[in-house]
Amino acid sequence: MLMNNLIALDKYTCPKLEKLKLEREWEKFISGNHTLPTIRSLIYGSWQRCLEQGINPLQSKTSISLSEEQIKEYVSTDPLFRTLKPVLTKLKDMYMGSGHLITFCNPSGDIVYLDGDLSLMLKAEDMNFIVGSSWAENNAGTNAIGTAIATSSPIQVFAGEHFCQEVQKWTCSAAPISDPATQKILGVIDLTGLWTVNHPHFLSVVTSAAQDVTRMLRNQLKFERFKIVEYYQNQNISQQSRSYLVVLDRGWKVIKASPVLYEQGLIDPNHFLVNTPSLPLSLTLRTHWELEHLKGIWRFELTPYIYGGMPIGAIVHVTPPTITSFKGIPFTAEYSLPGVIDGALQSSLSINNGDLIPNLKDKEQVVVKKSIKCAEFYKALFDHNPDGIYSCDLQANLLDANPAFERIIGYTVEELQKITLPSLLVPECLENGLKYLEKTMKGKPQEYEIAIKHKSGYRIDLKVKNFPIFIDNEIVGVYGIIKDITKNKKIEEDLQLTKQQLDLFLKNTIDSIIIFDLQRNVIKVNEAFEEVFGWTEQEVIGRELSIVPDFLVDECTDIIRKILNSKHVMSFETVRQRKDGSLIDVSCFISPIVNAKGNVTAFVSILRDITERKQMEEALKESEKRLRTLINSMPDLVLFKDGKGRWIEANDYALSCFQFENVPYRGKKDSELATYNELYRDTLFYCEKSDQKTWENNRVTRSEEVIPQPDGKSITFDVIKVPIFYPNGRRKGLVIIGRDITELKQTEELLRKSEKLAVVGQLSAGIAHEIRNPLTSLKGFLRLLQSSIDKSNEWYLDVMVSEINRIESITNQFMAVAKPQAVTFQLQDLQMLIEQVLTVVYPEATMNNIQISIEAQADIPLIRCEVNQLKQVFINILKNAIEAMQSGGKIVVQVMKLDHNLVLIRCVDQGCGIPKERIQYLGEPFYSLKEKGNGLGLMMCYKIIKEHQGKISIESEINKGTTVDVILPIPPLLEEVISDLTESNQ
Repeated sequence: MLMNNLIALDKYTCPKLEKLKLEREWEKFISGNHTLPTIRSLIYGSWQRCLEQGINPLQSKTSISLSEEQIKEYVSTDPLFRTLKPVLTKLKDMYMGSGHLITFCNPSGDIVYLDGDLSLMLKAEDMNFIVGSSWAENNAGTNAIGTAIATSSPIQVFAGEHFCQEVQKWTCSAAPISDPATQKILGVIDLTGLWTVNHPHFLSVVTSAAQDVTRMLRNQLKFERFKIVEYYQNQNISQQSRSYLVVLDRGWKVIKASPVLYEQGLIDPNHFLVNTPSLPLSLTLRTHWELEHLKGIWRFELTPYIYGGMPIGAIVHVTPPTITSFKGIPFTAEYSLPGVIDGALQSSLSINNGDLIPNLKDKEQVVVKKSIKCAEFYKALFDHNPDGIYSCDLQANLLDANPAFERIIGYTVEELQKITLPSLLVPECLENGLKYLEKTMKGKPQEYEIAIKHKSGYRIDLKVKNFPIFIDNEIVGVYGIIKDITKNKKIEEDLQLTKQQLDLFLKNTIDSIIIFDLQRNVIKVNEAFEEVFGWTEQEVIGRELSIVPDFLVDECTDIIRKILNSKHVMSFETVRQRKDGSLIDVSCFISPIVNAKGNVTAFVSILRDITERKQMEEALKESEKRLRTLINSMPDLVLFKDGKGRWIEANDYALSCFQFENVPYRGKKDSELATYNELYRDTLFYCEKSDQKTWENNRVTRSEEVIPQPDGKSITFDVIKVPIFYPNGRRKGLVIIGRDITELKQTEELLRKSEKLAVVGQLSAGIAHEIRNPLTSLKGFLRLLQSSIDKSNEWYLDVMVSEINRIESITNQFMAVAKPQAVTFQLQDLQMLIEQVLTVVYPEATMNNIQISIEAQADIPLIRCEVNQLKQVFINILKNAIEAMQSGGKIVVQVMKLDHNLVLIRCVDQGCGIPKERIQYLGEPFYSLKEKGNGLGLMMCYKIIKEHQGKISIESEINKGTTVDVILPIPPLLEEVISDLTESNQ
C-alpha cells in the first residue's frame, strides 16, 4: 500500500516514525497552521470535528457505553439485527481466516456484535475494542466506525491514520447502513485487522455487505407499503365520509392519500405532510394535531397500523375546516378505538417505589378475542408447547398460562389468575421486570433474562420473550414465552468467572505470554513479555516471532508442526533471544487455540525466564561436583542417610569398604544392603542399631566399628554420627563420618607392648644380674671337676657345662631386653640346629609320651643366624607344644623352602588348641594361656625372629592342635648360588 507523502502505515513503514509524524501534524493542526496537511481530507475533516467537540485523539480512550444487558436487549429486539445477522454470519465464514474481526455498531457507534479469531479478539482488547465500547468520534477520536457515521459514507482508515488512544496498528474498513424509509443511519458494518493483512478489497467487502442489507430493507419496505395499502383498501370507507384519508409508511412518507389533500397543498412534492409537528418516529400510539392552513383549521388523527407485532405505517384521518367549524359533531367518532383517551394509549402500569398503582388487581377488563380458524390447532400449540406461555392485561394481571408455565413456576392457572405477574419476581429483579413489561406495553417486543420465585420458594432463572397483544391495531395486553435457564445461568457465571481469572492472570503473571497465528505472526503479548524481552507490544504485533535465535528456527518449526498435528500442549526448556541480542534460558509452554470446528487457529506460548535458575543449577552442580570431589578424595568413610535410615549418598571409600561399587545402594537401608554380601551382614546390622541409638540420643555420637575384609583382616573405624532434624523435630537425615584408625590402634598396641617391654627389661636386668653370680661360681667349680672326673662321667659334665652356657646365654638375652647388645650372626645348618634342640627337649617329650619327628627337604640352604637365639626360639615352641599335649601324641617338625628367598620351619602338634580370639594377643608380655606362665617366652621368640628379619604366624583349632610357622630369609649370596645351581641342573 502506497500513500505517496500522506501518513499511512503498512508493513514496510516504521511505527515510531509514523506516530511522530502524526503527532507533529496534530500539533500543527491545533496551532492553526494551515499548511498543506499530510493526511487525507476525510481524516482532516474528522480532526476538525474532534477539535470542535473538545476531543484530543492523542489522549482520548474509548469507554464502555453499553452494558451486557443492553446489548442482549438490542440483538434480541431490534428488527434490523435480525435482518443483518445472516450477512454477518456470511462475512465470518468467508473472512474468519483473513486476520480480521467482523463488527457491527449501532447508530451511536457502540459495538453490539464482534466476532472473529479468538487471538485477534484478545489483542483488540488492548485498545478496548470490545462489545459495548463506543467508537463514535466524540468519544474515541478518529476511527473508521465514527467517521463512517459522521460522513454517512464508507471509509477505510489505515493504521497510521488512526488517532484514537494514540496510534493503533489496525486498518479498519467501515460502511454505514441507512434506513430506506427514514434515511437515518441504522448502524455500521466494520472489518478490522492488523495493518499487515490490509488490502483495499476489504472496503468493497463491507460496502457490498451494507448494500445487501439496504436492498433487503428496501424489499421489506415495499412489502410493508403493500400491506398497509391493502389494509386501507379493505376499510371500505364511505364516499360520504366527512374526513379525508392519508396512508403513511413508517418513514412518515405519504404512499396514498385523498386527491383533495394534494390540491389543498397539504402534501409537499416529496410526499410528506406539510408542517408536521415534531413527533416521535415511533408509530405505536394514536395521536392527533391541528394545522392552520388556508384560513382554516385542519385536524389530523393518526392511527398506527400493526403488522406482525410491529408498526409498519399509519392511517391519518384529516378533517377539513368546514367540518371542524360545526359544533356538536364528535371528532372522528366512527373511527375511535377502545382504550384511547385524547388520541393516545394510556397504560395503567407505572412504577412507584417498586409497586404497581392501586388499581392493579382490577381484573374486570377482559381481552376481547376474535374468532380464528383452526382453533383446535392453535390450542394444541399453546397447551403442548415445551416452553412456558402466559398472557396478562395492561394492569399485569395474569390471564392465562399453558401447562409448561405451570410446571416451571409451580402454580396452577387458577392460582395465577388471582395474582399479578410482578408478584412472582424476586425483589432484586422487580424494577427491571416492570421496565421490560412497560416497554412491551408501549409496543416494543422485549427479550431478557430475569429470576422468579417458585411456589416452593426457590429461585428460577428464566429467559423471557414479551410481545404486545394487538386487537384492532391497539395494544390490549402482553403475552410472553419463558424458558428455564437456571442451569445455563450457572454455566455462564462459571465461564465469566473463568474469563475474569484469565484476564487477571494475563495482567499479573510474571511469565511472558505470546499469542501468535499459524504463520507465527505475533497477535498479542503481555506486559511481562515487554519487561523480559525488551520489545514493546507495538514493535512485535503483526510481525514474525523474533525471539527465536537463528540456530533454533528449525527446532521451533518442528515443535509447531507437532502441536498443529497432535493439538496437544508441549512444554520444554530452550533458549530465546532478547531485543539486545542476548540469550536467556526459558521454560516454554505452547498450547494450541482451537476453534469450534476443531481447527487450530493460533497458539499461546508461555515463557518463564529460568536464566537465574539455570545459573543456580549450574552453580549447584559445580558446587556438588566440588563437594563430591572433596568427599571422594577424603581418606575417611562419608555416608549420608535420610530420616528413615536409607542411604542417599556415599563416597568412593565408603563403597569400597563394603564392596558396593556396583550395588544400587540409594534408597536402601543397612539391613537391605546386607543381602548383597554376607561378609558385611553383621557389621551392617550393627550399624543400623547404632543409627537408631543416635536418633534416640538426639545428639552426636562417637564409637568404634569394625568392618571385616575379604583377606581375613579387618579395619577399625572411629565413627561419628550426626543426626539432623526438621524444625518440628521430625527426623531429616544422618551424616556418618568414619576414620580408619587401624594403624593407630596398632600403634597404641605397640606402645602398650613397649611399656610392658620396658618393665620386662628392667625385670630382666635384675634377674640376669642375680643369676650371673651363681653361674660364675658353678662354671668355676665345673672346670675344677673336669680334671678329677672319671672319663665315663665326662658326658654328664659336658651336658652340665652346655646347659650352664645356655643359661648364661639366656641371662645375656635378658640383659639384651634391657639393653640391646651386638649379636654375631653366622651361617648355620638349619637341620642340624633343629636336631640339637630336639636333644634338649627329648627327655621331657619322652616323659609325656610324645614322639617328635623331623621332615626336612633335601638341600636346605644354610641360614645366617645367632645359633643360641634360634635354639631358644625352637625350644620355647616345642616346650609349649609338649605342655599342650597332656594325653601324649606326635609333634612334627617340617623344614622346607618356600621359594629361593625364604625357609619355613613348621611345628605341628596335636594339643588342645588355642581359641581364635586369643591368638592376636600371643607374644605380649605377661599374656599366657598357661596357669603359671608369664608370656615372656613367646615375647622373646617374636623379638628374636623379628631381629632375624623373619616372621612367626600361629594357626590353631580347639581340640585339634596348633601349627606354628617360622619363616626365615635365605642370605642373598646363597640365594644366587642356589639359583645358579638350579638352572645348571635343569
